Amino acid sequence: MGVFGLVLFAGTAPGFLSLEDPFTAWSPVALVTRAVFGAAGWCWVVAILGLLDRPRAARPPSRVTVYPGSAALPRYVHQPVVVALAYGVVARPAPIVIKYVVIVAGSPAVLLLLYEFVVRRTRLTRFLFGMRSDSGPRVGPAS
Repeated sequence: MGVFGLVLFAGTAPGFLSLEDPFTAWSPVALVTRAVFGAAGWCWVVAILGLLDRPRAARPPSRVTVYPGSAALPRYVHQPVVVALAYGVVARPAPIVIKYVVIVAGSPAVLLLLYEFVVRRTRLTRFLFGMRSDSGPRVGPAS
Protein backbone atom coordinates (compact mmCIF):
# COMPACT_ATOMS: atom_id res chain seq x y z
CA MET A 1 0.00 0.00 0.00
CA GLY A 2 2.85 2.38 0.77
CA VAL A 3 4.34 1.93 -2.70
CA PHE A 4 0.91 2.41 -4.27
CA GLY A 5 0.55 5.61 -2.24
CA LEU A 6 3.90 6.85 -3.55
CA VAL A 7 2.86 6.08 -7.13
CA LEU A 8 -0.44 7.92 -6.64
CA PHE A 9 1.32 10.87 -5.04
CA ALA A 10 3.73 11.04 -7.98
CA GLY A 11 0.66 11.09 -10.22
CA THR A 12 -0.43 14.38 -8.64
CA ALA A 13 2.65 16.19 -9.95
CA PRO A 14 0.99 17.54 -13.13
CA GLY A 15 -1.81 19.04 -11.07
CA PHE A 16 0.57 20.65 -8.60
CA LEU A 17 2.79 21.98 -11.38
CA SER A 18 -0.12 23.56 -13.27
CA LEU A 19 -0.78 27.28 -13.01
CA GLU A 20 -3.97 26.84 -11.00
CA ASP A 21 -4.38 25.80 -7.36
CA PRO A 22 -5.44 22.14 -7.43
CA PHE A 23 -7.24 22.43 -4.06
CA THR A 24 -9.52 25.31 -5.01
CA ALA A 25 -9.95 25.19 -8.81
CA TRP A 26 -12.78 23.29 -10.52
CA SER A 27 -11.02 22.25 -13.70
CA PRO A 28 -10.81 18.54 -14.57
CA VAL A 29 -7.06 18.52 -13.81
CA ALA A 30 -7.65 20.01 -10.35
CA LEU A 31 -10.47 17.57 -9.56
CA VAL A 32 -8.39 14.56 -10.59
CA THR A 33 -5.42 15.90 -8.62
CA ARG A 34 -7.55 16.23 -5.48
CA ALA A 35 -8.97 12.73 -5.88
CA VAL A 36 -5.58 11.12 -6.49
CA PHE A 37 -4.00 13.08 -3.62
CA GLY A 38 -6.75 11.86 -1.26
CA ALA A 39 -6.32 8.27 -2.45
CA ALA A 40 -2.56 8.50 -1.88
CA GLY A 41 -3.18 9.74 1.66
CA TRP A 42 -5.53 6.85 2.41
CA CYS A 43 -2.99 4.36 1.02
CA TRP A 44 -0.36 5.78 3.36
CA VAL A 45 -2.70 5.57 6.35
CA VAL A 46 -3.47 1.93 5.59
CA ALA A 47 0.23 1.19 5.09
CA ILE A 48 1.15 2.81 8.41
CA LEU A 49 -1.61 0.96 10.26
CA GLY A 50 -0.50 -2.31 8.69
CA LEU A 51 3.08 -1.66 9.67
CA LEU A 52 2.09 -0.86 13.25
CA ASP A 53 -0.11 -3.96 13.48
CA ARG A 54 2.76 -6.38 12.85
CA PRO A 55 3.44 -8.60 15.87
CA ARG A 56 6.77 -8.26 17.62
CA ALA A 57 8.53 -11.59 17.80
CA ALA A 58 11.13 -11.40 20.55
CA ARG A 59 9.69 -9.73 23.63
CA PRO A 60 6.28 -9.06 25.17
CA PRO A 61 5.00 -5.47 25.16
CA SER A 62 5.96 -3.32 28.09
CA ARG A 63 3.77 -1.01 30.12
CA VAL A 64 5.53 1.93 28.48
CA THR A 65 4.24 0.90 25.05
CA VAL A 66 0.84 -0.51 26.04
CA TYR A 67 -0.43 2.50 27.99
CA PRO A 68 -0.04 5.08 25.18
CA GLY A 69 -1.37 2.53 22.70
CA SER A 70 -4.54 1.94 24.69
CA ALA A 71 -5.01 5.69 25.13
CA ALA A 72 -4.57 6.48 21.43
CA LEU A 73 -8.23 6.83 20.46
CA PRO A 74 -9.33 8.79 23.55
CA ARG A 75 -6.35 11.12 23.12
CA TYR A 76 -7.07 11.48 19.41
CA VAL A 77 -10.45 13.03 20.21
CA HIS A 78 -8.66 16.15 21.42
CA GLN A 79 -10.36 19.02 19.63
CA PRO A 80 -12.95 19.84 22.36
CA VAL A 81 -10.19 19.98 24.99
CA VAL A 82 -7.96 22.21 22.86
CA VAL A 83 -10.85 24.54 21.97
CA ALA A 84 -12.02 24.81 25.59
CA LEU A 85 -8.50 25.47 26.84
CA ALA A 86 -7.82 27.99 24.09
CA TYR A 87 -11.12 29.76 24.81
CA GLY A 88 -9.99 30.37 28.38
CA VAL A 89 -6.40 31.24 27.51
CA VAL A 90 -6.86 33.57 24.53
CA ALA A 91 -8.93 36.09 26.49
CA ARG A 92 -6.16 36.57 29.09
CA PRO A 93 -3.76 39.48 28.81
CA ALA A 94 -0.46 37.75 28.07
CA PRO A 95 2.05 37.60 25.22
CA ILE A 96 1.03 35.30 22.38
CA VAL A 97 4.05 33.06 22.97
CA ILE A 98 2.90 32.38 26.53
CA LYS A 99 -0.64 31.67 25.35
CA TYR A 100 0.69 29.26 22.73
CA VAL A 101 2.88 27.41 25.23
CA VAL A 102 0.01 27.11 27.72
CA ILE A 103 -2.31 25.68 25.06
CA VAL A 104 0.29 23.33 23.57
CA ALA A 105 1.53 22.05 26.94
CA GLY A 106 -1.80 22.18 28.75
CA SER A 107 -3.95 20.26 26.30
CA PRO A 108 -1.92 17.00 26.44
CA ALA A 109 -1.85 17.24 30.24
CA VAL A 110 -5.63 17.71 30.41
CA LEU A 111 -6.14 14.89 27.89
CA LEU A 112 -3.98 12.54 29.93
CA LEU A 113 -5.89 13.38 33.12
CA LEU A 114 -9.24 12.90 31.36
CA TYR A 115 -8.11 9.57 29.94
CA GLU A 116 -6.75 8.31 33.24
CA PHE A 117 -9.60 9.40 35.53
CA VAL A 118 -12.67 9.48 33.28
CA VAL A 119 -12.30 7.24 30.23
CA ARG A 120 -10.20 4.44 31.68
CA ARG A 121 -12.05 4.15 35.01
CA THR A 122 -15.64 3.70 33.87
CA ARG A 123 -17.18 0.89 31.84
CA LEU A 124 -19.45 3.18 29.83
CA THR A 125 -16.66 5.41 28.58
CA ARG A 126 -14.42 2.40 27.87
CA PHE A 127 -17.24 0.92 25.79
CA LEU A 128 -17.90 4.23 23.99
CA PHE A 129 -14.22 4.51 23.03
CA GLY A 130 -14.09 0.87 21.88
CA MET A 131 -11.61 -0.18 24.54
CA ARG A 132 -11.28 -3.62 26.08
CA SER A 133 -13.08 -4.31 29.32
CA ASP A 134 -11.23 -4.36 32.63
CA SER A 135 -11.04 -8.14 32.42
CA GLY A 136 -8.80 -7.91 29.35
CA PRO A 137 -5.19 -9.07 29.22
CA ARG A 138 -2.77 -7.50 31.67
CA VAL A 139 0.81 -6.53 31.00
CA GLY A 140 3.50 -7.07 33.59
CA PRO A 141 3.81 -9.38 36.57
CA ALA A 142 0.66 -10.84 38.08
CA SER A 143 -0.32 -9.37 41.41
